[in-house]
Amino acid sequence: MAEKKIVVYSPASIANVGPGFDSFGIALKGMGDYVTISTTTEDSIYLDVKGKGAKEIPRQPEKNSSGAVAKYVKEKFNVAHGFNIIIEKGVEPGKGLGSSGASAAATAYGINVLLDMKLSRAHLIHAAAMGEASVSGSPHADNVTASLLGGFTVVNSEYDAIKLPPPKVKMALVTPIIELGSEKTRRTRAVLPKTVEFKTAMKQVSYASLLVASVAIGDTKMFGRCIRDVIVEPSRAKLIPGFNKVKEAALDAGAYGCSIAGGGPSLFAIGEDALKISKAMSEAFVSVGVKCESRVVEPTLEGSKIVSKNFL
Repeated sequence: MAEKKIVVYSPASIANVGPGFDSFGIALKGMGDYVTISTTTEDSIYLDVKGKGAKEIPRQPEKNSSGAVAKYVKEKFNVAHGFNIIIEKGVEPGKGLGSSGASAAATAYGINVLLDMKLSRAHLIHAAAMGEASVSGSPHADNVTASLLGGFTVVNSEYDAIKLPPPKVKMALVTPIIELGSEKTRRTRAVLPKTVEFKTAMKQVSYASLLVASVAIGDTKMFGRCIRDVIVEPSRAKLIPGFNKVKEAALDAGAYGCSIAGGGPSLFAIGEDALKISKAMSEAFVSVGVKCESRVVEPTLEGSKIVSKNFL
C-alpha cells in the first residue's frame, strides 16, 4: 500500500460561551494544532506529541483525543491499515481553550480526506467527539464543532450543527496559573449540578436564545450581555481562586459580559476595550495571590483546513 500523508490545522476554541453548555463554541484566530497523519502497512496507531504541554499528553491512542478518533474510525469502518500521527500542539492543554478538541477535529478532518470517506457533517462531528470522550468521559461536541467548522457554532446531542459568522469582537482572555490536575476535564464536569430549578433553567434558556440571535444579527453589545451562565458557572467558579473578584473587575472595566472559557480555568470577557479589561482582570488575580497570563484574542471564521497532502 502506498503511503498517504496529510497535514491539517485546527483552531483553538472557547466552548459553552456563557449559557451554551455543551452546545455553543467559537473558534479562535491565531491559536491551533497541526496534526500530521500518515497511513501505514502495520495494523496499529502510533502517536507522537510535540509543542505546548506535550509532556502532559498521553501517547496511548485510547487516552489521547487524536488517537481515539483514529481508533474509532478503524473499528467503525473496518480500516485494515494503521496510522502514524504527529501532533504539534499550539493549544496548551488544561486551559479551557479546546486543546483536545483541536487535535480531535484535525484528526477527524484529516482521516476523512485521507481515506476519501465523504462523511456527512454530523458524522464528522461525531467522530471528533469520540476523541473528546477519551479525555472527559463523554463525547461532548462543542469544542470540536467550532474547531472543525470555524465561526460561532451551535451543536446538539445528535451532532446536528449550524455555523454563523462570529461576532466582530476582541476578547480579553486571562488564564490563572493554577493546577487543576491531569484529570481536569473530568473534574470540572464532576462538579456540575445534578438538578436545576425550573426558574433557573428558564433564565439560562433566555440568555442562550438571545445570545444566538445577537450573533445572527451582529449585535455585539447584546452578545456580550448574554454571556451569562446561571447553571454551570456557579459550580465551576469554586475551582478558580478569586473568580468573583476577577469577574467584577472585568465588568467594572467596561466588559459587557465575562465567564469561564470551556471548563476553565481561563476566563474571557467581551467589551469595547479588551486590553483595558484584560489588564483589570490580571490585576484582580494578582491581588488574590494568583499569577496569570493575559492576551487579547478574536474569533475566526476559518475552521479545520488542509495545510499539505501527499497521496502517492
